[in-house]
Amino acid sequence: MGLTPHPSLYTGTSSEFLGRRPLPRLVASRPVVFVLGPEGAGKTRVAERVVGPGALWLGPMAFNEHMSQRVGARRWAPELLAADRLVLDGICFLRARPGAARFIAELVRERVAAGRRTVLVQGDHEASLDVLLREFDDGVRATVALRFPKGERGRLRFARRVCDRLGIPRTAARGTEQIEPWSYLAVIRALATVTRLQPRSPRAAEAPAAIAAAR
Repeated sequence: MGLTPHPSLYTGTSSEFLGRRPLPRLVASRPVVFVLGPEGAGKTRVAERVVGPGALWLGPMAFNEHMSQRVGARRWAPELLAADRLVLDGICFLRARPGAARFIAELVRERVAAGRRTVLVQGDHEASLDVLLREFDDGVRATVALRFPKGERGRLRFARRVCDRLGIPRTAARGTEQIEPWSYLAVIRALATVTRLQPRSPRAAEAPAAIAAAR
């Protein structure tokens, strides 16, 4: 697992944060965790591993409603403050509403003061995230920055695992390392096409599930 010079920033592929390997100590213990990365890099699955079962998840629309209620009531809904673990998934409206960062930071700080954990999931290209990241001291937050496998070997390794899951020959993985732009989702979709060309494959029905798992 790649560890950057900053002690609370971890980089790697999603597989490095999943499975039986323990999470980095700071990712497992810090009250605020950012999970960043390009679309389809496995951010949601990693966030699920970080918070465990039973967490409260809010997407952009649900959070936007809560934020509007916060403006009117001048306080956050009790369920947001009481939830042991809260995930804010895809807060992509930050770019359109820069002021939202202040409200998000306020909510997260109140939760930190109450001993609650919050995980924020977002694409790593959002410039306004820098504003939000600066709202929290290094001793409070940890950041997981996901990336896709580097090099042909890592890309082919992933494609072969998908072939195994879909019940198609591993030779079908050849050439997928050349897909541009390369992503987990692009490889799964390419290999799912192979299953459609082989209708008798007993695992062809797993293609939709494999695509969903890569998100």
